[in-house]
Amino acid sequence: MNNRVRVLKDIFWILSFSGLVAALLRMLFGLGATTNLTDGIPWGLWKVFNMIAGVALSTSGFTVGFLVYVLRLDRFKPYLKPAILIAFLGYGCSCLALLFDIGLPYRFWHPIFMWNINSFLFEVFWCVLLYFTVTAIELAPLIFEGLKAQKLVKFFHGIAFVVVIIGISLSSLHHSSLGSLFLVSPQRLYPLWYSPRLPLLFILSAMGGGIMLLVMVRIIWAKFYNPEPVFGPVSRQETTMIHDSRGLVCAVSSRKEPGFEMPDISRLALIGTGILLIYLLLKITDLVALGTWRELLSGQSESWLYGIELTFGLLLPLVLMLNPRTRNKPVPVGVAAGLAAFGMVFNRLNVGIFGYFRDAEVVYFPSLTEWALGLGVIAAAGLVFLGLAEYLPVFDDKPANAYLRKIKIKSTSTSHQVWNVVLADSLHRVSLLAVFVIPISFILMYPPYRGSEAALIKPSLGVDLQRSILEIDGDRRGYTTTFNHADHQRRLGDTGSCARCHHICVPKDKSTPCFRCHQYMHDSTNIFNHEEHKLFVARDEKLNGWHPENYACEKCHSVGTPRTKNSARDCLECHRENMFLVGEPTKEMKLMYASSFCLAMHENCLACHRQEAVKPEYAHLGECSTCHKTLQRKDREKIVTAEVM
Repeated sequence: MNNRVRVLKDIFWILSFSGLVAALLRMLFGLGATTNLTDGIPWGLWKVFNMIAGVALSTSGFTVGFLVYVLRLDRFKPYLKPAILIAFLGYGCSCLALLFDIGLPYRFWHPIFMWNINSFLFEVFWCVLLYFTVTAIELAPLIFEGLKAQKLVKFFHGIAFVVVIIGISLSSLHHSSLGSLFLVSPQRLYPLWYSPRLPLLFILSAMGGGIMLLVMVRIIWAKFYNPEPVFGPVSRQETTMIHDSRGLVCAVSSRKEPGFEMPDISRLALIGTGILLIYLLLKITDLVALGTWRELLSGQSESWLYGIELTFGLLLPLVLMLNPRTRNKPVPVGVAAGLAAFGMVFNRLNVGIFGYFRDAEVVYFPSLTEWALGLGVIAAAGLVFLGLAEYLPVFDDKPANAYLRKIKIKSTSTSHQVWNVVLADSLHRVSLLAVFVIPISFILMYPPYRGSEAALIKPSLGVDLQRSILEIDGDRRGYTTTFNHADHQRRLGDTGSCARCHHICVPKDKSTPCFRCHQYMHDSTNIFNHEEHKLFVARDEKLNGWHPENYACEKCHSVGTPRTKNSARDCLECHRENMFLVGEPTKEMKLMYASSFCLAMHENCLACHRQEAVKPEYAHLGECSTCHKTLQRKDREKIVTAEVM
């Protein structure tokens, strides 16, 4: 086996074994213990990277099928097999990642029988499921060719045109629907990425990015297995005219060019580039029409992310492919294709994750388990791709293993040669990697071994559909408190009593949940976000300029003094009315820090409970177990036993 191929497979095996451990831990401990997802950012790496971006990268199956079967461009027929294989594995690993992402994986079959025709996700589920079936049918001739089943090969070739047309329709439907998923959040998604034309933008970027991924895979495959068709060199003779002192002399010289397959690869890349150019023009039109181009000049993190997406994912590939000096050379074309595929994935991450950070007021970074499973699924698909392409004629007329150089090991008794023999055998190498990778991954990702950093408080759970009764368990450790919200509200004065508990609210909000400010069980929380505050002030005051938020400083800080918290105006000068404060606020109330969740709950509840406990009929209100049912002896023993185990 080629050394480069062997190293690549080793990397894939390491990632696959890590992903296997991550998958097991996710099934055993659930999403909360193994991911960094929150209520503000509920869609993370598996949903956006593996599913939404994964299926977009797999569009070469239907785009190349359209070029070959509909437009009759037979020059691209050699790329149909790898395109279908990429589509099959891309959709397969996306569905697998989605299985781990949903809260109840064992209910994955529900959409098949329980239809919700008003949901975009329902339509996406069916289109992805059906298109995955279509790719399996399209891949069948390749498999049966290897099995020498010619009758089946002939049958599947006979229905290929109909199957491809169905596949094109299904892909067009669900890629546009994936964009439609984000149309329901115009207030949450950052303006740079929100557009009424998201469905069209999604399908265009998927088509261009999918073709470019196929180009990149073809070039990398040639580099690893059979460079001659792509990298050449092919010698061409040309005639040059040379002048000397005796007159005109004709001389013949040779020039080396890339392999014979490179022109078709370049044409395919140019088609993908043309689609991406249309996508870029549509994005620019959107920025101007919606007036969101100003956000590009704001200097916020989102503007930088958008700039990276445009520069590396669109502009650089366009420059490389439109330049005659680079568009026919394998390395520049491969770089352009890789950048375009990266740009498409980065766009999905921006739309699906990064674009929600500012509204959610939380930054999501995937946990090690999320990285391991997300990359492990892709690595497993890579191993299947290499395995099938090495033993089946995917890229050429003969399998790729015909081009691999076999490593010969001399039979000696030295320890060095024994080690080489072990490493040369694939089964031995994989077994050795598994022995080291699996236990190390288990130790690094096992939830009880993770750090003891303070976890964010979780919102209360509704016991009934109306949420009239709440179950409060902020850190989800099992010490629950059942709180009859409707009964308390009725006895304390209906809606007029809200301020007794929701004593300080987010500006213009009349009943901010407790966990929004009291974010940690035993630690205080800094609830003043300086960067956010500058933006809000700039918008409220309608400030203008290149960076209008910079002009907001004078609204809070005294002019001519250092801009520190000591020179800032009291928060209550602006927020006395719109935060619905209880009673007359004191000067000590700086509204910068919120107490711990535990302290806030007890201070808010105990005073009233102790006052009522004086009455004989409410004597039980003074006992902790009245609210904390889990502090009763039987339930407490269960919790302690579970924690010890």
